[in-house]
Amino acid sequence: MMDLPKTLYVILTHNEKHMSTDYFENLMYYQEQDNFDLVLLDNGSKKENKSIRTTHAFKNNVYFNGAIQWAWKKMLNNPQYEYLVFSNNDIILHGYKFVRTMVEQMIKGDFAMMSPSLIEFTLGQNYWPAMHCWYKEEPRVTGWIDFTCPFIHRKVVEAIEWPKWWRAPSYGFDDYAAIVCHRNKWKVGVSDIVSVFHYGQHSYRNGLSDLDPMNMTYTHRTNFDWNFSKMGLEEEQRDLDRRKATYGRNNSLKMGRLPSTPEEGYYDPHGKKFWFRNKEEEETFIKRWGR
Repeated sequence: MMDLPKTLYVILTHNEKHMSTDYFENLMYYQEQDNFDLVLLDNGSKKENKSIRTTHAFKNNVYFNGAIQWAWKKMLNNPQYEYLVFSNNDIILHGYKFVRTMVEQMIKGDFAMMSPSLIEFTLGQNYWPAMHCWYKEEPRVTGWIDFTCPFIHRKVVEAIEWPKWWRAPSYGFDDYAAIVCHRNKWKVGVSDIVSVFHYGQHSYRNGLSDLDPMNMTYTHRTNFDWNFSKMGLEEEQRDLDRRKATYGRNNSLKMGRLPSTPEEGYYDPHGKKFWFRNKEEEETFIKRWGR
């Protein structure tokens, strides 16, 4: 429907045909009413693992880095799009009014980036409390969002040019975009009235990735550090990690373990990685997860 700005909605998938197909089909019937174009972008999957709903494909795996640059370019070359969604493939949601509700909240609150709150399969929910559902009626201004299923305004796309030398595979696109928004005083937030389920690392868990899962975290972190160092953004990224870690500490919700700040050992592989409200919460977490 033309009462809503147009959205480009890209689902990135690699060697996972069933969940990707379900995700695509949960959204495909609402493209006209919510004014978006849906893309299932295959990232170098084997033939037997490719979804029947694939709309675009890379011959080889270009990783998240190459794929998000493809989405960026498609946005820049097509001025009819006002918003970009660049999503993981292992998402479960209710498709009707999903895009419309997110975009309407962004317009009303003048947000440059927004994410639905995330329900995670992984240990202890999403590591960053900002991404949890806080059951607030209005979107929360968080300053950063996880790039699991981000809604991104065109002005953010136009403000960022991904370096051609960016080492892959690496995470950090969410941090980079948040830093740009912070510099420009653009609002970034999370919606609590829209939540999605994120399976998390689905390809790795099912042995479908062409990356060694034992080395995945080390490789991503090493490249992440190198990329931000080369951009001269180490201090800004460190400050962002402080804000991400302390978000949610001083509220009435009993959220259990929270991330530690850089000063509390977040970057130390042998340091304490979690911050707890009290000793009871820490003991409960250790007992439950054997940490």
